Amino acid sequence: MVDSELTKLRRARARVHANLRKLEPLIASYYAKAADLEARIQALAPELNLPPRRYAPNPVFARGELPRLAMSILRAAGKPLSTREVAVRALAAKGVTLPDRRTLKVTRLRLQNTFSAWQKRGLTVRVGSGREGKRGLAQDLGPGIGQFLIKS
Repeated sequence: MVDSELTKLRRARARVHANLRKLEPLIASYYAKAADLEARIQALAPELNLPPRRYAPNPVFARGELPRLAMSILRAAGKPLSTREVAVRALAAKGVTLPDRRTLKVTRLRLQNTFSAWQKRGLTVRVGSGREGKRGLAQDLGPGIGQFLIKS
């Protein structure tokens, strides 16, 4: 009896999943080996700066686009905004009006890293603490805002 096309595809799918199940422990062991090697290199030469792994590009934002967009959003707002608000506005500007949880989280985390770097350079400040914390441009906040700043 000849197998139907659907049966062939289902069997192929089962084989792929079986192969993935076999390879996942191998991948985990490679991650562990890489971490061990990097720790051993850092122990021998702590001044050596190892380049980070190359990750897949962001599907929504081009390289450097998110920081530029975040800066323009903060300038246009004229007041401190939460990182989540900036992320939602940046995604909306790119046409993503209803982002899924992962896209919003990745965007929010990238913005947090950007804002932390900008704060070290004196471009932004954090107003408030915890979940109520907001980020604003340092020059827009003006005098008298120092009492609300969090030192980090």
